[in-house]
Amino acid sequence: MGSMTGNRTPVRLIADVDTGIDDALALIYLAARQDVDLVGVSTTTGNTTAALAARNSAAVLALAGRGEVPVWTGGGRPLVVEPATTPLTHGDEGLGHAELPDAADALRPGDPIAQLWLPQLREHPGETTLLVTGPMTNLALALRAEPRLPELVRRIVIMGGAFNHPGNTLPTAEWNAWCDPHAAHEVYAAFESMPVDRLPIICPLNVTETIELHPALLDTAAAAIGVPAPHLNPGDPRRRGPSATGNALFDLVTDALRFYFEFHADHGYGYLAQVHDLLAAEIAADEPLGARYEPLWVDVEAGSALTRGTTVADVRHLLDRSPNARVLTAVDAQAALRALSDALEALAGR
Repeated sequence: MGSMTGNRTPVRLIADVDTGIDDALALIYLAARQDVDLVGVSTTTGNTTAALAARNSAAVLALAGRGEVPVWTGGGRPLVVEPATTPLTHGDEGLGHAELPDAADALRPGDPIAQLWLPQLREHPGETTLLVTGPMTNLALALRAEPRLPELVRRIVIMGGAFNHPGNTLPTAEWNAWCDPHAAHEVYAAFESMPVDRLPIICPLNVTETIELHPALLDTAAAAIGVPAPHLNPGDPRRRGPSATGNALFDLVTDALRFYFEFHADHGYGYLAQVHDLLAAEIAADEPLGARYEPLWVDVEAGSALTRGTTVADVRHLLDRSPNARVLTAVDAQAALRALSDALEALAGR
């Protein structure tokens, strides 16, 4: 469990999430990383409402032993389009079959941009990583409030988009980009004049869909923790939780993933879970994954009903535009899954 031991350069991090099953796994991973200083969490509407995402985030962090991390409810509405959520994918309340403890003490009133993002970035210029695993509403609003934001962050890591790859919402559009395409457009436009090493990292479906979590990972983790293995399979009855291993964090993960497995099976992917946001969190936390990137000029279609949210990258440099993003092109998928397994064993096995 080397990635949990805190023997690397610490990472100050703000997580902007729409928690969401894979966001929950991302938060669990970050909570286990002793060298990650998670200074706060903000939420947006995407997988579920911003308010439910805040409640879910606080509950997950509490079960992961990080109940002190403050959580703000952020962008409830996209910049232009109507808000959308996806209960089909993540369940009515965002975490599938899981039942959550009350963690309201971690919730903070007010605007996360004014109370979390801008104070942290201004007080610690060049030190804080922004992880955005939902629609980019809050990031766009922060850029409007502080145009110097690209110079104030250490790095921005975004889960979103699909490049020359099928979408998961429209034929060519990924969910986060589709939910708030105008925000995504504003974000990428803000970075066009920046040096390559300052550009946001995009973790697109091309790569995140290779991070396939299978039920066997839970069985292996259960054995290491010392709880009964869930042995999930496609023939299991579809019911809301809870599981009853006596380990609250492991039960939450099992019950959330059981719903996610069912969703993926129903849509032809197999009885597995593509854990997009986990990968973005690992990239943000400098997990050694052998990641490769390509600097590209990127934009997002916002005006067409057919292609709304489609991310376009100028791979052949036809438009004579400077790169405004670094697009993740490959990682070691098994290393990404091992990092999650290590996190589960470290936290649930306490």
